[in-house]
Amino acid sequence: MAKADWSAVEALVKHLFDAGMSPDRGDLMDLAMGAGADDDIVDAIDTLGPRPVGSLESLKEQLEKAGAV
Repeated sequence: MAKADWSAVEALVKHLFDAGMSPDRGDLMDLAMGAGADDDIVDAIDTLGPRPVGSLESLKEQLEKAGAV
């Protein structure tokens, strides 16, 4: 799996966190698939567990820990 570009992931999902949401993996996958996101972004999101992500920083940390960005 190629690493996703964090800036592209951030651009795709930032509005959810700005709106005060805590999306889970399913929400983020739906968003990525609906937006026709790059396969690397979809693969990166797919590494997330089922729990809601509380912040953009937490998302970045989880993706970095998984080696996805």
